[in-house]
Amino acid sequence: MKITRRTLKRIAIVSSILAIAIFVVSLFLYGTSPHMDYIIILIFSVGVAPPSFAGIFHSRWKKKIETAIPEFLRDLGTSLKTGMPIHSAIEHTSKREYGPLTKELKLLVVHMSWGMNFEEALAKLSERVDLPLIEKATVLILEAGRHGGDLSEIFDSTASYVENVNNWSLRRKMQTLPYVAIFYFSVILFLFIIILVSTMIFTPISELAESGVPLLRPVLNQLQTRRVFLHTALLESFFGGILAGKINEDSFLGGLKHAMILAIASGLAFFFFF
Repeated sequence: MKITRRTLKRIAIVSSILAIAIFVVSLFLYGTSPHMDYIIILIFSVGVAPPSFAGIFHSRWKKKIETAIPEFLRDLGTSLKTGMPIHSAIEHTSKREYGPLTKELKLLVVHMSWGMNFEEALAKLSERVDLPLIEKATVLILEAGRHGGDLSEIFDSTASYVENVNNWSLRRKMQTLPYVAIFYFSVILFLFIIILVSTMIFTPISELAESGVPLLRPVLNQLQTRRVFLHTALLESFFGGILAGKINEDSFLGGLKHAMILAIASGLAFFFFF
C-alpha cells in the first residue's frame, strides 16, 4: 500500500482535529472528574493511532522502495553500458520486478514518452515518491549529469551510496532496540512499584485514618493519591515514548506510538490493579 509522507500528514491532521474535538466535549461533560484521566488516554490514542498505523504501512512501502533502488540503478547502468540510449534503457529496466518501485518507473517512462527529458521525469518521480533518500539520490544523479560524466558510472556510484545508507539505517535500528526496551521496562517497573507501595502502605494508612486512628492523617486521600500516581505514570510514558522514537527512528513524532502503547498500559494497570 502506497502511503507517502504527504498522506501521513493529512491523516495526522484529521486525527488531531478529531482528538481536540473529543477533548473539548469531554472537558465540558466531565470537567476535572477522575474519569477524565482515562478519557485523556482514549483521546491521545485517537489522535495517535491512525497516523501510527499508517506509518507502519508507510515504513514497509518505504523499505521496499529504498531496497529496490540500488538494484534498479545497477541494472540501468548495465543497460547503458551495452549502448542503449537512456530512454530505451529505462523502458527496458522498468519491465523487471522491483516491487512498488516498478509502478513508479512505468510512470517515469510514460512521462518521457510525453516529451519530458530524463531530468524532468526523474524529478517528477522523486516528488511523487517523496522519500528523503530518493531525493538525495536524485540530486546526486542530476548534478553529476549536468556537469558531465558517464551516466552508467553515476548510476553505479549512486546505487552504492543508497545501499550504504540502507545498511547504516538498518544497523542503527538494530543497535538501538535495547534502549527502546529500557524505556518500556522502566515504565513497567514504575507501575509495579506504585501498585505495590499503594497496596502495602497508602491503602492501609487511609483505612486507619478513616477509622479515627490519631497521627495517621495522610496529606492526600486515596483517590487523590491514585490520580497523582496515574498522571506521573502518563508523563513518564509520554516522554519515554518520544525519546524511544528519537533514539530508534530519529524522530520524536515516531515515538508517539510508543508513548500511546505505554499510556494505554498505564491506564489498564491503574484500572485493574490500583
